[in-house]
Amino acid sequence: MRILLGLLLLTLLARTCDAFVCLPACCCCHRRNSRLQAANEYDQWMSDGVARLSFPLTEENVEECLELLMDSEYGEQMFGRHEKASSIGITGSVSLVEIEGPEVTLRLDGEFWHKRNTVLGKAAIWLNACMPEIMHVGVEDQSQLEDFEDYRDEDTGELLYVHDKRSPDYNGDRGTMEYQGIDPDFRGPFPSGTRGFNINPA
Repeated sequence: MRILLGLLLLTLLARTCDAFVCLPACCCCHRRNSRLQAANEYDQWMSDGVARLSFPLTEENVEECLELLMDSEYGEQMFGRHEKASSIGITGSVSLVEIEGPEVTLRLDGEFWHKRNTVLGKAAIWLNACMPEIMHVGVEDQSQLEDFEDYRDEDTGELLYVHDKRSPDYNGDRGTMEYQGIDPDFRGPFPSGTRGFNINPA
């Protein structure tokens, strides 16, 4: 009888130990699954306007929200990390520079098909939806919001040429939409984009 009780106790102890050993792995799996489930949070927010994420304002949380934006379905037409966007010359990205109180400073790198103000605006509204304590989102250098850059003669100041900082208008749609009075950013670079519609050639 004592032997049977001893074996029973050993079995229970072994199961308890296994449970404790497996616990960290299970927690890690849960965290990974949670992140995977959150991968479409930006697209869901775009569709219904309900922010399901609520974070305190920290560098880590800002960076995570920016990753969600860039990795979203919407982000596939805006950021150069995606194959389709990079194939037409889009190289742009957005990253955190610093947080000072309730103010967030971002950096826009590379070339965007969209207007750079649009890119900043998308990031700012999304960050504020996830972290309501944010009062202002800006860039470290206002030149990062300029879509065109003037090159002038150093001596005379004469305008030599204007450099278009946007990615190439690979199929002419952007220019056509601008000519027709349509904001190209509403549709994006691809006719089958998130807000896709067809345009009539000019």
